Amino acid sequence: MPLVVEPLARRHNRRGFSCGVEKLDYFLGKTAMQHAENGISKSFVLLSDDNKTVIIGYFTLTICEVTIEQLNKADAKKLPKGHPLPAGKLARLAVSTDYQKRGYGKDLLISAMKHFILAHDQVGMSALFVDAKNDSAASFYQKYGFIQSCDDPLNLYLPTQTIKNALAQS
Repeated sequence: MPLVVEPLARRHNRRGFSCGVEKLDYFLGKTAMQHAENGISKSFVLLSDDNKTVIIGYFTLTICEVTIEQLNKADAKKLPKGHPLPAGKLARLAVSTDYQKRGYGKDLLISAMKHFILAHDQVGMSALFVDAKNDSAASFYQKYGFIQSCDDPLNLYLPTQTIKNALAQS
C-alpha cells in the first residue's frame, strides 16, 4: 500500500481516528485544525494513496524554548549559555488502533524529523524535543536515539546534528 504524508486538511476524517489515547484523539478531532489555522502548530497525516481521507496516523510539530540545563553535558557544552535555546517540539504522534504494530510509528517519526530539519534550515533550532505520555512512549523514542532531558525522564530530545546525520544515512 503506497503511503503519503501531507498537512492535515478538512477533507481528512479527523473524527474517525482513534489511537486508544483519548487526549490524542480529541486533539486531532477537535483542535488540530484550529491550531494550524492560527499558526500555533502544524499537524501532518499519514494516508494510504488509495484512500486519502482515512488517517493512519499523525504527528504535530511546533516550536519551544529550552534551557541549557535540560540537556546532557555533552550536548550543552556546544551551545551558548545564559539564555533560552530555540528548539522544535514533536507535540504529538499517534497511530490508529487499526494500523498499530506495523511500523507506521517509525514512518511518522522519520517524516517528523524531515519536517523539523526543513524548518531548522530556515530558522535554526538546537534539538527536537518530545514529551512522552508514559514510559512505553518514552521507550519508543529512546529506541530511535532520543535522550532523556536532565529535568524529566519523560521529556526527551535529539540534537539537530544527530537527526541530520541519521537522515543522511537513510
